[in-house]
Amino acid sequence: MVDFSKIIEHLVDIGFYRVFLPFILIYVIVFAILEKSGIFKKSDNSDIKQTKNINATIAFVFALFVVASIQTVVYIQSLIINIIIFIVFILCVLILLGFVLGDTYTELFKNKYLKWGFVITILVVTSVILLNILGFWDWFLEINFGNSEDWITGLVIIGIIGILYWITKGDDKNITDDKDKDKD
Repeated sequence: MVDFSKIIEHLVDIGFYRVFLPFILIYVIVFAILEKSGIFKKSDNSDIKQTKNINATIAFVFALFVVASIQTVVYIQSLIINIIIFIVFILCVLILLGFVLGDTYTELFKNKYLKWGFVITILVVTSVILLNILGFWDWFLEINFGNSEDWITGLVIIGIIGILYWITKGDDKNITDDKDKDKD
């Protein structure tokens, strides 16, 4: 019988996760960016093969530099793990929305403000994950607030008050229109 945990352990032992996968990931990303941007493409498109060779070589060198730096590989692994956890969280939220609201939950995303709010939230959370991996938050908190974490409670309370204000603020334009109608 095949023991998959032994296979995974063997892949870890030979450096598959620390060398090969980060190398392939960076190579593909850099190659795709160079191909899409067309930085080395000639204006007359005379030699497409030469352009691909240049892009492949540059992507290869970038990928080698990345796997040569152990710290960079650790950052990439942490980033991928955290983003996967965030994707699973979003999937769970969508499943719960589908469970609670049924087929109508997709109607929520037709509202452009809600859709943009969702996109902005994803960007903010992804940025926070990246800054956390790079150790920015530890440095920022130590420099500005010492070791106290009481400011987090304050930020959460300010955020809740801001959200409640935004939800309940009402439309000032309609209020002034109603006052004008009462005067007539």
